[in-house]
Amino acid sequence: MKIKSVLTLIWISLVLNGLSQEIKLPEERITGEDIRIEKTRIFLLSTPSFNITIPEIREPIGELEEGITEWKTYEGYVSFTLGSYDTAKNTLFYHSTTEKLEYLFDLETLLSSGYRDNSQRQKTGFNFQRNSLDSKLSFGLSQGSIGLPGPEDYPFNIERDFLSFNTGFSFVKSQDFIPSISQCFYRIDNTDEINFTTLKLLIDKYSLMFETGIERYDVFDEGFSTTSFYQSIHKKLERLNIGGTLKVIERYGVRFLPSLTYNINEDITLNLISTYIIPDLYRDIISDEYKEIMGYNFAPEEEYKASLVFQKKFTDTYMCLDISLSYRDNFYGWNDKDGNGLFEPYPQQYWQAGVNFEVQHTLTDYIKWFFKGEKRFLSEDIDFYPEEVFDTGLTVNYKKSRGKLWLSYTGERRFLGKELESTPVINTEIVFTKEKLLELGIMFYNITDRNNFKVPGYPAEGRNIMSFIRFFF
Repeated sequence: MKIKSVLTLIWISLVLNGLSQEIKLPEERITGEDIRIEKTRIFLLSTPSFNITIPEIREPIGELEEGITEWKTYEGYVSFTLGSYDTAKNTLFYHSTTEKLEYLFDLETLLSSGYRDNSQRQKTGFNFQRNSLDSKLSFGLSQGSIGLPGPEDYPFNIERDFLSFNTGFSFVKSQDFIPSISQCFYRIDNTDEINFTTLKLLIDKYSLMFETGIERYDVFDEGFSTTSFYQSIHKKLERLNIGGTLKVIERYGVRFLPSLTYNINEDITLNLISTYIIPDLYRDIISDEYKEIMGYNFAPEEEYKASLVFQKKFTDTYMCLDISLSYRDNFYGWNDKDGNGLFEPYPQQYWQAGVNFEVQHTLTDYIKWFFKGEKRFLSEDIDFYPEEVFDTGLTVNYKKSRGKLWLSYTGERRFLGKELESTPVINTEIVFTKEKLLELGIMFYNITDRNNFKVPGYPAEGRNIMSFIRFFF
């Protein structure tokens, strides 16, 4: 009965949102399970090993315990969020676990007006996962549209429609032998159709791990494709995991990609990672209103990175220091090279030394302080890429209330000779729990209403207030 009631509420909410009038795009992203709307973070603090992207808005969060949303033991929840710029978001999340099976499902709808003309967004999406002892299956779909407002000096009146879905399946009949397949498809403006597919086989036997795979990138309407093939082998010892991958990408040749993890002691680890892959830049196209992709033949991103990581847990303090040196070729930032008001992928080559530092310190039984940031030392000026970013603030957990107050800072950035000044933004979030089955929350982003720009010509949103109500079941 509980599930039927929740589904009825979601159906009614979807219908009401479907009858809404013209909706405009906010300067925000909606996370999956979390009720919070991501904002203020302009760049990622670190880059993923296989896909280097830098979205302009990112939530400053450290470990899960530092977040404002506390995980519940209930099977699911339904939540409703309202806020500035006529934003409305509805979420249904369900998680069920038995001895042999695990199911996860979430459904979201988002409708919002924007802080600028023609910056609307509407989106519907869902994700499903089924994990059993011998297989894993996942499926996700997202459909909607975003407005392209254009630069302040010459605004646009354009809308971009999109559809994306991804699937994944792995067969785990034996833990030593695991075949899997995954894909991610995009359709943009009912014309461009792009697909990324990966087929791989993992054999993990004794102290050796062997993996082989095929990756394919297709642009259907252009009849263009690129195929990659790789084989890797790793030797696992007590404190050392060492190996390498031989990979060839059609049109771009062969690379040997070394890999190493050495646990010097319980606190210090030495890492060496290498990547060589055709990047998926279309994820940015369906989320950011100032970007476009004109071509489709992307050179592979290539990175070789060595890092020394120190982690230590003291009585009241957790500390992590990561010192790294890396070489990157065809790292894709974004820049308006043709001067048409939209930013295109812009490959760059450079060396980078970096220092990542994270600390969490318990001040009292109810209050913690956190800091997480990165300082980068670059061999040359890199467009779209700040040399320093950090987040710092306080989290409070007292009885039936939780809260967070933090400063999010992004350093200066360059764009083909143009510069944007550094951006400090102050935010806060507060959540109240009632009878452990209901949560009420309010969030204030960019409290001081600071004027700043995401990229030249595109102002970021000002002060934003959001509120939500969440029912657990």
